[in-house]
Amino acid sequence: MAAVLIFAQGVFAMQPRPNDSKTINVKKQETQPIIRSQAVLQKEPQSSTGFVFYVYDFYDAAKTDSQVIADCLKFCSVFKERVIVFDRKDWHIDEAILLPSNTTVIIDGCTIKQNNGVFDNVFRGNNLAINPDDPYGYPLSISDLSNIKILGKNGAKITGCDVNKKAFHPALNNMQDMVGDYWGWRTLQVSLTKCDGFEVGGIEFTQTRCWALSFDKCVNGYVHDLSITSNIKNGDGVDFRAGCHNCRVENITGYTSDDSVACTALPGSSKYPSGNYIYPMEPSRFLNPTLSPRDLDIHDISIDGIYTGGNHHSVICLASGGLRVYNINITNIEEDTHGSRESTVRIYTGYGSGYVDNDLSNIRVNNVISKIAGFAILCNTKVDNIWFNKIIQKNKAGKLSNISNPDGITITNSCLR
Repeated sequence: MAAVLIFAQGVFAMQPRPNDSKTINVKKQETQPIIRSQAVLQKEPQSSTGFVFYVYDFYDAAKTDSQVIADCLKFCSVFKERVIVFDRKDWHIDEAILLPSNTTVIIDGCTIKQNNGVFDNVFRGNNLAINPDDPYGYPLSISDLSNIKILGKNGAKITGCDVNKKAFHPALNNMQDMVGDYWGWRTLQVSLTKCDGFEVGGIEFTQTRCWALSFDKCVNGYVHDLSITSNIKNGDGVDFRAGCHNCRVENITGYTSDDSVACTALPGSSKYPSGNYIYPMEPSRFLNPTLSPRDLDIHDISIDGIYTGGNHHSVICLASGGLRVYNINITNIEEDTHGSRESTVRIYTGYGSGYVDNDLSNIRVNNVISKIAGFAILCNTKVDNIWFNKIIQKNKAGKLSNISNPDGITITNSCLR
């Protein structure tokens, strides 16, 4: 069955449980940005299809929450489409929740939290064949995934461990928490790979261990209405990696210790460990040498309404190694007053060689308000057809722009205030 992702106003009506007269009606609403770490369940889940299953119906005090969740997923696996509802209690997990194609998850008024010492994602597609001899490294194979939704309402939260797992870092020669990009893709709270059609919205993410959400080789996605708080190394918010296209992200609030939204097209290493990097951050990166560089480009991405503080940058577009980033629309980017950044929006190359002039092209950046960055906009390389409009720098110690090569760049209606 082909998955079709429809972004339209509508009503999602769950069937009442047996002996339960309550029907849950979810209507899409207009939103206002909420700054920093408040829960942000503003827009509620879009219409969805499939039989509805409540995880709590499988609750057994003799089992762990992860075992209960696995029972629920197994129970409904016979159907082509399913809606899985987490409610009634907070759920404490020991391993990633693996989602098959055509699955909608509703987190209704509760928290999904990782137990101490867990080193895994919170949600991941079930399409990775894990290598038992190297479970944190590249999978043995990756199948296609489609039509995944993870939607929250009524203050839904996803949060990491209070105490992270530790391990010896062989290159740095010390014991450390397994957080940050040195430790690979298991640090991601939501990880989707080779997924066609996805939506994540209405959730507060806290106690992240690296990027909160990462998508590699994913297409036709909608990420919206998230509050993300991170304070660790490489604490990005939403990352689109090589091969992503036709995606939309909007209304992101919070504080990110690294880039809030990143479009990052890097070929990367296919062998790990690689320097300080023990495991790969993208599960599918081992496939890159078998693909055309054009299959790895990032393109046709809409980024709208990013209201965050933090470090590094609010939004980046990064290309290297012959990969391209193009047809990107970035609009309504406003920093709050917490943190210190190099620039609000950065369009650049780095992390390896091989950039070709104009690999970054056809990018529009509109309505940016910088408050905590040294530069409102920054570009360090030769690009083509980049237009910045209505860029305002309010940081009195900052500058409007840092442009290394003005050829191919237009700046209009922009100023210091």
